[in-house]
Amino acid sequence: MITTDRKIQIFIFKGHPEKVKTQVAPVFEIDNSESYMEVPFEFYLDLPEEEKAFVEGFNKYIDGDFKGSRRELAKSASKIPEAKYMFALVNIVLGKFREAGFLLTDFNPEWKRFIQTWRVPVLVVPFRTGDKALYISIDEKGMQALNYLLEGKSAEEIAFLLGL
Repeated sequence: MITTDRKIQIFIFKGHPEKVKTQVAPVFEIDNSESYMEVPFEFYLDLPEEEKAFVEGFNKYIDGDFKGSRRELAKSASKIPEAKYMFALVNIVLGKFREAGFLLTDFNPEWKRFIQTWRVPVLVVPFRTGDKALYISIDEKGMQALNYLLEGKSAEEIAFLLGL
C-alpha cells in the first residue's frame, strides 16, 4: 500500500454549482490563483461588514492565509450561510474537525453567493494511496460526505458509503 502525506485542501471550482458534483477522481495539482471573488470597488464600499468579511475570508484562503481566512469568515458566519460553510471547510483544512462539526450541525445550505460568483469550494480529501481523492462539493452527497468525514471516516469509506 502506498501512503501519502497529502493534506486536505479546498479547490475553488470556477463554474455553476450545479455542474460540480461530489465524486472520486484522480488527484491533480490545485491552483486557486485565479479564483478570487471579485467585487467592484464602488460596490464593495457599500457592502455590509459581514459581506466584506465573507469576500475577504474567501480571498485570503486563495492567498494561502488560512488563519486570516478563518478570522474573516468567523465575522460573517452567523449571517451568511456560504461564509459558515467556507468557515467549516477552512477549519477542516486546519485540522479543527470539532469546530467544523459544530458549525455544520443542523446546517441548511443556501448557495446564492456561490451561484452569483460562480466560485464553488470543493473539499479535496486524498485517498491513502495518494492517486485518487474524494472531491466534496456543495451538492446533497457532499453534505452527507462532510458529515461522514467529521465522524472520522476515511475518503475511501465515504466513497463506498455514497456509492461513488
